[in-house]
Amino acid sequence: MSQSGGREFEVATGDQARETTELFNAFHDGFIRRLTILSHDVFEDIASHRVTGPLDLEIEFAHYNYNWGEPPAERRIQARFTGVRNLLIAFTGSEPDWPITNFEMDEVDGGGSCEARLLQPRYADGEWSHAEAMSFSFESSVFRELPDDPTTLAP
Repeated sequence: MSQSGGREFEVATGDQARETTELFNAFHDGFIRRLTILSHDVFEDIASHRVTGPLDLEIEFAHYNYNWGEPPAERRIQARFTGVRNLLIAFTGSEPDWPITNFEMDEVDGGGSCEARLLQPRYADGEWSHAEAMSFSFESSVFRELPDDPTTLAP
């Protein structure tokens, strides 16, 4: 069994965004293992708060459905997005809604930043549909394959 991980992919342009989305098969059938929002705000003194603006966002995806069967199940990909704005999250917490249908990234019209959208399945009123569960714009990002966790791999 091979250990994998360590590849990094930078995203700062529409072409890089689309290439990374394609490489990871849009994270189809994966899920979010961890989501971290990082603010750069600080308290300078009592009652003195300096608001710095854009956030950083880290998403750790659990994913296997790329490279056409090479990675083992429970592969982890960490994505760190900088300069995040317009962050909207609508996770239901319902088990059937949790897998990722599609994670799309592209350049925002006018250039200078990119946007991301995460689609998840929704089952309501006896029918399945796809819902935008998360969206945001960002300045740049880095996707990094994390080393395989031997405790989650089959013998």
